[in-house]
Formats: sequence, C-alpha cells, structure tokens
Amino acid sequence: MKTKNRIIIALLIIGTISFSLVQFVVVPHNIAKEKAYQTAQLDPTTHDLSRILRYSNRYMGNSSNLINLFYNLPLAEYGARFQLFPKTLALEVNYQTDAKSIGEEKVHKALLYNAVTAFSLIKNLEKITYTFGDSSYDVTRANIESVFGKNLPSLLEKDAWKTNVQDKLKNRNFMRNCMEKTVLEKK
Repeated sequence: MKTKNRIIIALLIIGTISFSLVQFVVVPHNIAKEKAYQTAQLDPTTHDLSRILRYSNRYMGNSSNLINLFYNLPLAEYGARFQLFPKTLALEVNYQTDAKSIGEEKVHKALLYNAVTAFSLIKNLEKITYTFGDSSYDVTRANIESVFGKNLPSLLEKDAWKTNVQDKLKNRNFMRNCMEKTVLEKK
C-alpha cells in the first residue's frame, strides 16, 4: 500500500508541476508571441505576406474577399467602410479617423503597401480611393506599376515581396518619390 500511495503522490506532484509550467510559462509565452505577431501585422515593413495570399482573386466584384483582404492589412485597426464601383473597377476605402491623427509617414507607407498588395492580388482592380476625415488619396494600378513593375503578381513571392516592396518602404527618398509619382492627394 505504501508503494501505491507514493506513486500516486509522485504522479500528483508531476501533474501539478506540469500544469504550472504550462499555465505560467508556456501559455504566457505563446500569448506574448501572438501579440508580437499581431503588432507586426500593423506595420507594412513587417506584415506577413503569407497571411493575405488567400485573398487573391481575378475579380474585384467579390466584395467579401476584397473587404477581408483590407481587414488583414495595415490601417485595419482604424476601421473602414468600403464602396465598390464595378463599372470603373474602383474601390473606395473610407477610414473612420483622420490621417493626421495616425501620422503622415505611417499613412503613406500603409497606403502604398495596401495598394501594391491589392493590385497584386486582385487582378482587375484599377483604382483605389482612400478617404480619411481630413484627406483623400487616389491610387491607380498604372501608377503603382510605373514604380513596382508591370507584373505585380510576380512580387508575391516571399523574398521578392520583402526586397521589392517592404524594404523599399523603409527608404524615405523612395517613399517621397513614390508618393509623388503614384498617389494623388486630395484635401
């Protein structure tokens, strides 16, 4: 009987230690890791391309696909409403905040990143208008192609995306030139 009791007590101790390790070490580590990943998704230079590839579509008319794409891109945390214009193959994204409150640099990076992403994944999308409470920006496929190349879907490989999109967005001169060439700001 003593041996049986010792085994039960040993198993109880091992179970308690294992439970404590999982609850107080493993779970908090996984939560912190997930939180860091989610934070990285808010920045165009660290956004995970593999997370959005499933939203590739030939037609912009698939509204749920298009909206879900933008809900997984930078600036999604500010909330947006969407309006599709199928006759002109255009999309309007109305953010629920002012661009000034977000910050000019962050807005510009996100607008370019989101435009390159949308035009690379949605084959017939031709124009995006981003509207904030205090400003509005127009971006066309032709303007993005003039900077990033005619074959935007070829950028959708992990290394090509990092080199030709994300790393370029870190360069202030590139950003300034790209904004001048590709984005028409309307106040």
